[in-house]
Amino acid sequence: QLKLEDYKDRLKKGEALNQDQLEAVEKYDEVVHNLEFAKELQKTFSGLSQDLLKAQKKALRRESLLKLEAEKKKLRTILQVQYVLQNFTQEHVQKDFKGGVNGAIYLPSKELDYLIRFAKLTCPERNENL
Repeated sequence: QLKLEDYKDRLKKGEALNQDQLEAVEKYDEVVHNLEFAKELQKTFSGLSQDLLKAQKKALRRESLLKLEAEKKKLRTILQVQYVLQNFTQEHVQKDFKGGVNGAIYLPSKELDYLIRFAKLTCPERNENL
């Protein structure tokens, strides 16, 4: 653009320009227009790039939140199962299941023993002081 402006100034001062320089001066407005268009296009691409980066960050945050929620759900399920299993280690719960009373279904002694052993293997001892 600077070169074209120099040709334009030289032409105004009355200097003789060769054919290529004259053609270049004639296309000065077109070149300026194309440069402005290129600048606007660059701004648009820059904006789109920023929007894309924001969308990617937002998607990553959403994905990490979903993973966290899934982990919480797994942990809740594990704790619920542990709670149920730990109840099988209590005498009164065992009596209820052996007799099928107080809302408990009847469980044969062998199946109840399996549940009690499984509970002792999978459930850590709780410290009631905590």
